[in-house]
Amino acid sequence: MVFLFLVLLLLVVLIVMTYFSKIQIEIVNVKFCSQTKRHLNRNYEIIVRLCLGFITLAKISFNKTKLEKMKIKQKIQNIDLSKLEKMPAFDKELVKIFKKLDFEIKKIDLGINIGTESASLTAIIVPAISTIISLILRKRIKKFENQKFVICPIYQNQNLVNLSIKGIFEIKMRHIINVIYIFMKKERGVKKYERTSNRRAYDYGYE
Repeated sequence: MVFLFLVLLLLVVLIVMTYFSKIQIEIVNVKFCSQTKRHLNRNYEIIVRLCLGFITLAKISFNKTKLEKMKIKQKIQNIDLSKLEKMPAFDKELVKIFKKLDFEIKKIDLGINIGTESASLTAIIVPAISTIISLILRKRIKKFENQKFVICPIYQNQNLVNLSIKGIFEIKMRHIINVIYIFMKKERGVKKYERTSNRRAYDYGYE
């Protein structure tokens, strides 16, 4: 009896800890340059942490070497694009579900240089992109101190994009759990409707 109580207590503690924990994603020294043969720099790192308050419960990091061992690029290239044609039409409800993943930007250092073959087009694109990114950052940043975002036009009569980013992003586990629950509930509803529809389709098959 005591053992069962301890197991239940441990289970409750784990559930509570999971519910109040958060996923923290830290991007370190990611640089992209469209002008170089190797667009992405070698010494970048992506760190994923499971945190409870200021305590790190688990941590995993990804860098160029680890991602190459995982063969991510080869797996993406081996995706059968023909299967995408069989997928259902774009579902707006799925977009609403994933919007509930209310992530917060704790720290951002973002720099973008953009150029096109047309100086006039560059002058239009850069302010437009800057406005869109600013609106997104404004919604996701709660503390604006020590945050950095710079986007600059490059007038060299060529198409180029240079990007550098460092930052820390957080998602509360309860939001992830909520999204998973809503998604699974939606999937069960769809399957139930399909079974009901099939039965109705055959109910009067011999009339």
